[in-house]
Amino acid sequence: MADEETKPAAPDLKLVPAKAATLSAAQRLRAFEDEVFGKKVSRINGEVERGIGSPYADMTQRQKAHYAALEKLVAAEKDMSDASAALAAAEAAHAAATKASDDAAKAMDESE
Repeated sequence: MADEETKPAAPDLKLVPAKAATLSAAQRLRAFEDEVFGKKVSRINGEVERGIGSPYADMTQRQKAHYAALEKLVAAEKDMSDASAALAAAEAAHAAATKASDDAAKAMDESE
């Protein structure tokens, strides 16, 4: 019980929709899992166990739809993050190539 008292409680997304928007997709998914399954739900490789008789199998169709939407949101957020990192790398490579091209042109002009 002492561990539960020291950890912050998962936000109740139903009561605080504005606050839910400030959470990452992974945090929103975890809050949903904690609310629906409980904090001590069985996990396999960090994911909620989905076998027959599991809390996942006992969810309503609406809960399963919400859970699936949250999982898609997590994947989309990861894709956005990866794309942002790739864009930043491409912009840095472009800036370096532009500088190298400008330096080469300047060196060629100075040698003439």
